Amino acid sequence: MAGTMRRLRKLSYFETCIHIHGNEQLRVENCRRILTCHEVLVRLQTRDFPVEIRGRGLRVYDYQDGSVLVAGHITGLSLGEEGR
Repeated sequence: MAGTMRRLRKLSYFETCIHIHGNEQLRVENCRRILTCHEVLVRLQTRDFPVEIRGRGLRVYDYQDGSVLVAGHITGLSLGEEGR
């Protein structure tokens, strides 16, 4: 059952997708919520795992339809474990 759900999510575009544009912009698709939003740290919860973005002057824009744009000087990105 779990394998079938994973395949269905991939086919339906429900997987988490991260687009990185240099070190100034990052878009996360299928974001469930913003956990932390500071100038140096943004933490997001996606459908699959938490995402942590580090940098300077970070701002969150366009939180709509499960998509989030983070802009600023991005210095790091970490992906948490699935199910957390």
